[in-house]
Amino acid sequence: MSARDEDAAEPAKGTIASSPISDADEIMFRQVHPILYQAGAVASSAFMPTEDDQGHLPVDRGSLTTPKASLDLYRANGRQSAAVYGVSVGEFTVEGIPCQPDPVPATPNLKANPAHAYADYNGIGTSQRKKKAQRLRTVALRRGLLHPIV
Repeated sequence: MSARDEDAAEPAKGTIASSPISDADEIMFRQVHPILYQAGAVASSAFMPTEDDQGHLPVDRGSLTTPKASLDLYRANGRQSAAVYGVSVGEFTVEGIPCQPDPVPATPNLKANPAHAYADYNGIGTSQRKKKAQRLRTVALRRGLLHPIV
């Protein structure tokens, strides 16, 4: 089994296949957990999906929300974020990572997130994921913090 094979994961349950997001200029907002944001430094792992993400890096679509609204909803759903950074669809595409819309319906415990999407890392081996995450972190840092920390 190759590294590529062991990283492959099935789509998340409830995910409906749709066309990738095609606007290269659209910014995808990434919430950065406080553990990955120490003294203003962002860990590159903030731009790589965790094992629980099944190869899908959660992001919010800039065409459907704002950095502040994205942060507010994220926190309202009980999650922690220390910063909001952005990577464009085109910047993900350069790395071979397509972005897919993935609106999340409301549940009894969570508010709906119609702007939710994901950057699809499936089919990319672990070492390549790390390299791509480092490059994406660099472009996000160049763009700058998109919403002040509160």
